[in-house]
Amino acid sequence: MTRIILFTGKGGVGKTTIAAATGIKCASLGYKTLVISTDPAHSLADSFQRELAPYPVEIRENLYGMEVNVEYELEKHWETIKEYLKLFFMSQGIEDVVAEELAIFPGFDELASLLHLLEKYESGEYDVIILDCAPTGETLRLLSVPEVAKWYMNRFFGIEKKLLKVVRPIAEPLIDVPLPSEEVLDKVQELYVKIGRLKEILESDEAIIRLVMNPEKMVIKESERAFTYLNLFGYAVDAVIINKIFPEEAGGYFKYWFEAQKKYMEEIKHSFPVPIFRVMFKEREIVGDELEKLANEIYGEKDPAEVFVTEKPMKIIKDDEGYSFYIKAPFIRKEEVKLMKRGDELIVVAGQWKRIVFLPQSLALKDAVKASFNNGEIKILFR
Repeated sequence: MTRIILFTGKGGVGKTTIAAATGIKCASLGYKTLVISTDPAHSLADSFQRELAPYPVEIRENLYGMEVNVEYELEKHWETIKEYLKLFFMSQGIEDVVAEELAIFPGFDELASLLHLLEKYESGEYDVIILDCAPTGETLRLLSVPEVAKWYMNRFFGIEKKLLKVVRPIAEPLIDVPLPSEEVLDKVQELYVKIGRLKEILESDEAIIRLVMNPEKMVIKESERAFTYLNLFGYAVDAVIINKIFPEEAGGYFKYWFEAQKKYMEEIKHSFPVPIFRVMFKEREIVGDELEKLANEIYGEKDPAEVFVTEKPMKIIKDDEGYSFYIKAPFIRKEEVKLMKRGDELIVVAGQWKRIVFLPQSLALKDAVKASFNNGEIKILFR
């Protein structure tokens, strides 16, 4: 079994440093470990103080690192799609150089990183794969992609392929827009199939997400939202790591910060229903050899590849009433939750996020008769 650990959080909280330290700890325990940076503003190489590439580079025994390069990925795997997009933009009068830039998919850096995760996971080459993710918002949008892709592929993609086969010979001489070839459509389908497989892996027992935060009001609020939305999409958060805690002896100039952090630490402790790890603010940058000390401070005698919370954010329980579908959604108000069932789809809206849950057959054929929201958990009764 390959353990997958994703680190996310607000920008600047120290995700990369924590991910790198975790990689070192895993490697020292004998796990063959790969750390992948999904953040376009790569700093993993700076943390390890070792030049990295768009493929695994050995850092030390059992430890490998890589930083995804979008151009490299497109040329290696998706040149067909890129060339079609470039041709499309040029047909609309956009200059060659600009068309080349536009043909790079927004968010492809993160998506390419997840595709690497899939490839490395299925190869079985590594015992632990760690993803140093982009800031929270980008990560959440990225993790919702498999759901959207599945919905699109189920409903439209097969129809579009058939229509294009019929329409292309007639339409192409009459319009200025180049239609995608069969090869392009096959590549798109391949991409969606892989994204669907990723969804299965990220919701499995092998994958866990850890939130990194600082004890500051804005960071805590963003982390609360992230925790809710990750639960909503079925992704398990098994720990929170609080970074950059000021020591009491700092005193003087830092007295206010220490008192504020002390209050926020209590808030985090009582709010997040998962184990909490603490990291003190350091007097120097944590790079190179300092990462090993940091890893020991975070985990102590614990194994970072261990799952610290095994309960899933979604579950189905059969009782005398019928089938109850539970979704954990802490940090959200009752009035922000909206539900709708449509065929085999359950549409859940929580704040600004919408999740389409594809129901198992046991629930899809039944009616949703009642819903409630208590103690941060949505319960939907099916009969």
